Amino acid sequence: MKKIYLSLFTLISAVGLSQIPNADFENWNITPSVTPANWNFFGQITQVPGANGNFAVRMERAGDAPGAIVHGNPDGNNFWGGLPTTDRPDSIVGNFNYSIAANDTAWVLVTFKKNGLAISFDIHKIYGNSGGNFLHLGFKNNYYDATIPDSVVVGVTSTNPDDTLQQPMGGFMIVDDLEFKDASGTTYPILNGDFEIWNTFNDEEPMSWFTSNVSYLPFGIAPVTKTTDAQNGLYALRAENLSGSFGLAAAYAIAGPQGQMGPMPGFPVTQRDSSFNGYYKFFPDNGDTASIGIMMFYQGNQVGWGFHEEFDTVNTYTYFSAPINYSMSFLGVPDSATVFVLPFRGGSNPYGNSVLYADNLSLNDQSVSIKSNKISPFRMLLYPNAANEFTNINYYLDQSSELSITIYDVRGKLIETISSNKQNAGAYILKYNTNDLANGLYSVEIKSRKSVQTQKLIVQH
Repeated sequence: MKKIYLSLFTLISAVGLSQIPNADFENWNITPSVTPANWNFFGQITQVPGANGNFAVRMERAGDAPGAIVHGNPDGNNFWGGLPTTDRPDSIVGNFNYSIAANDTAWVLVTFKKNGLAISFDIHKIYGNSGGNFLHLGFKNNYYDATIPDSVVVGVTSTNPDDTLQQPMGGFMIVDDLEFKDASGTTYPILNGDFEIWNTFNDEEPMSWFTSNVSYLPFGIAPVTKTTDAQNGLYALRAENLSGSFGLAAAYAIAGPQGQMGPMPGFPVTQRDSSFNGYYKFFPDNGDTASIGIMMFYQGNQVGWGFHEEFDTVNTYTYFSAPINYSMSFLGVPDSATVFVLPFRGGSNPYGNSVLYADNLSLNDQSVSIKSNKISPFRMLLYPNAANEFTNINYYLDQSSELSITIYDVRGKLIETISSNKQNAGAYILKYNTNDLANGLYSVEIKSRKSVQTQKLIVQH
C-alpha cells in the first residue's frame, strides 16, 4: 500500500533533450509531516481535533493507498508483529467520525495471536456517514478457542484495502479513544489509542518523482535521499536499501505513479524514443543487482521498455545507454512513460544494503553504447512482481534464437512450459496468467542453446 504522486511537466520538444521530469534531480520538496506515534500508517494521515483530549487521527485514501493505521505490519493479507498482550477483552471500542464513499467500506480489524498464529480474526465494516459527529462504537472480538494470546494486531481504514483501485475516492475516517473492553466494564488501553502523541519530521522528495520513503516514514527511515555527490549540478539521487526491525526497506524512485500491480503510466512523451540514458554509481551488497529502466505506454497499455542492470561495484559516475524496445505489434508513438531507479533487481526483493546513485537521465542520446560485456543474448523483466492475476514477461532478443520459457516451483519442479519455438530478434511482452498458481515463490527461465536467464516470481493472490 503506497501513496501516488503524479506530476506532469512542461514538454521539451527538441530531440536529444530529456522529456523526463526533474531528470537531473536538482529540484526537491520538503514536506513537514506529523504522524501518530507508534502507529504504522498508509495513505493521507492528518492530525485533527479529538472527541476527547486534544487530537484525533483522520485518514483517507491517497492514490492506491487506503487511509489506514495499524499496530502491526501487513504482508499481503497477513499481519505480523503488533502489540504484546495477555488479555482477552470482549470488544474494541472507540469514537468514530466518518463519511464513507458509496459502495465502499471502512474497516476495524482486530486479530489476537499466539506464537504467530491467529486465535481470533475480525474485520468489522463501517458504511455511510456519521453526520459530522463522533459516534461511540463497539465491536466484538470473536475467539476461536480459550488460548491466552501473546500479541494483538489492531487496524482501522477509511476504505476497503482489498479494492483500492476500483472504489471511488473521497471518503474519510476520523478515530479517537480506541481501547479494549470486557463485559465487566474493565478497559484495556491501546498504545497511543487516544492519539495524543505525534511525531514531527521533514520528508524531502525529488519533485515529480514517487519514492519508497512514504512506506517507511512510520519507522523513521528514508531510503531515498538528496546528495551533493552529483555527476553534474548541485544534487543527485541516492537510494539505499536500509535495515530495520522488519527486515530490509527497499529503496526506489519512480517518475510516475506506483500502482498495486506495478508502475503505471507517468509523464507524457511525444516521440518514439529509442534510448534511455544517464549516469550512475553502484555499491552492491549481498548479491544485489541495480536496475535503472523505463517503461513506455500508449492509452494505458505498456508498449515498450528498456533498462540497464549492474551487478559490479562502480565507484565513479559511469554513463549508460539502454535501447528502448517496443512490442512488435506497436508501430506508433507512445503517449507516456515511467522511469524507475532501484538498488536491487526489478521484480524481486533487495538482498542487502546496496547503494545506487543516479543523475542526469535523458532520452535519445546514443553517443555511448551499453557495455558489451554486460549483455546476454536476451534480457528479461517481470512486471508486476509480486503477481496477483498475471505478470508480464518482458524480454528482448538481440538475435534470432530457439527459445523456451518455463516456470518452476521453489523445489525446482517444472510447472509449465510457457513457450518453446524459434523467435526473431526484437522485443516481446508475454502476459502470463498466474490464477492457477498457489501463493509462493517461482522461477521464470528463458533458455536458448547458448544462454540461460532466470528471475524469481512471487505469486500473491
